[in-house]
Amino acid sequence: MSETPVSLHPAAFGVLASTHGALRSLLASLPASALETPGAEGWSPKDVVAHILSIEQQALLGRVRLIVDANDAAIANIDEDATLAASGMRAWPIARLLDEFAVRRSAALENLSRLGPEELARSGNHSAAGAVSAADVVHHVAFHDLLHIGQITQLICAPIEERRGAMRMFR
Repeated sequence: MSETPVSLHPAAFGVLASTHGALRSLLASLPASALETPGAEGWSPKDVVAHILSIEQQALLGRVRLIVDANDAAIANIDEDATLAASGMRAWPIARLLDEFAVRRSAALENLSRLGPEELARSGNHSAAGAVSAADVVHHVAFHDLLHIGQITQLICAPIEERRGAMRMFR
């Protein structure tokens, strides 16, 4: 059975390539109190970065490699909370998290850039989602990055929004 060639959405690779810069721009100059104050869900902006980093290898390149290298590869779901806890990355300073993320993401993008349409079309079997292609994984990670950039923005925004006084009437 022949695989149908697929391509990535033009923004997907760009999102993956710019996530590190967006995170660094948002977080590098913030005081520890802004970085380490958790929101209602229990994660602080720094925790979110630690989460993204803790699953980077397994969620992006690890899954894509499994799919590309094996027919109908079994792709395990990731217990994100357990992976973050086991990583010890919540204790890392933000500069270390951002630097390590930059290194890991750069290496992943270098590897992903070598994949052709036939490889991106290959599929595996995710334990929770079912059949997924390598391209699906790449798009999912780009989507995941954007969700967490939004989450971090909301966490930073909340205490600032509370202090806008009468200006809160304006969006």
